[in-house]
Amino acid sequence: MNTPAMIIDFEATDVSKEAEATQLGYTHIEFFNKSLREYFPTGPSLTPPCSNWLFCKPNRQISYGAMAVSHITKHDLKGMLSHKEAVPMYLPKGEAYIIGHNVDFDIQVAANAGVDVSQYKGICTQALARRLLPDLDSHSLGAPTYAINPELARKYCRNAHNAGWDVTFTLWLLEHLCKLGNITSMEQLHLASEEARTPIIFDFGKHKGKVIKEVACHAKDREYFDWVFDNIKDKPYLIKACQKAIKDIRLLNWRHEQYGLPAVAEIDNGDSYHICSRPDAPAPYIAIKKSDDHVVDDGYFDTVEDAKAWCVKHFNIGAFPHE
Repeated sequence: MNTPAMIIDFEATDVSKEAEATQLGYTHIEFFNKSLREYFPTGPSLTPPCSNWLFCKPNRQISYGAMAVSHITKHDLKGMLSHKEAVPMYLPKGEAYIIGHNVDFDIQVAANAGVDVSQYKGICTQALARRLLPDLDSHSLGAPTYAINPELARKYCRNAHNAGWDVTFTLWLLEHLCKLGNITSMEQLHLASEEARTPIIFDFGKHKGKVIKEVACHAKDREYFDWVFDNIKDKPYLIKACQKAIKDIRLLNWRHEQYGLPAVAEIDNGDSYHICSRPDAPAPYIAIKKSDDHVVDDGYFDTVEDAKAWCVKHFNIGAFPHE
């Protein structure tokens, strides 16, 4: 049996981890002949192309910020089922692919409604859009909608922040992303999302803006990863990226130490890395990469550790601009 897949979107009381649903939008999707399609009939709440949606009543008060976005107030929810009754009726039980734009928020809102989300595999179209459409100035749902289909966006995006319409916009975006990434199965889509959600650079702290795997190349900076593991608890994909960087890093085996310097590290393919003291140079230490006894790159550094880190970068990642 194929694992079910749904695009979902919630309008909610607020944007906190305790947010509760005021509106649910949803549609079922599948890959058929390697193409993505919607296979569940649209609901009666709005005419197509809007996807299914329903109101539900939260226990929390709706914040004014949420009202300003969704225009849903408590008066719209009179007589509606509680979010803890309505949401579990429509979301799948057990293993399922759940797709959303910033899907973690939607899964959290589902969990707050009593849905067992432990077997859900989240797929984030926002992360995929950032990876596959990197030149867009914004990756909020409306922006890529205008970018990929301006006529439909102009006609329908005025309905944004209705959960049913947002599901439709997410479907249009997902169809485009699958074509762009040559994605032809749900598992491939999930793997692409996981890769897109795993950060490449640090977006905070003393290494903000630096490539994570580059930071792992420097011995003194590798200690920073221990701090990340001990202190960062709410960024699982950052932790995953840091763990991978540390696991994948390959250290050079320095040999023939001379005058306190690791003079040479030889590689199986015939390349070698050298560190020499050069008091007459722009900086006291020079790192050299040789290939077949020819110098192919070099750099000058203030410390031996910085020179070694430059060599490790070349060994693990490839050539970098001189530091």
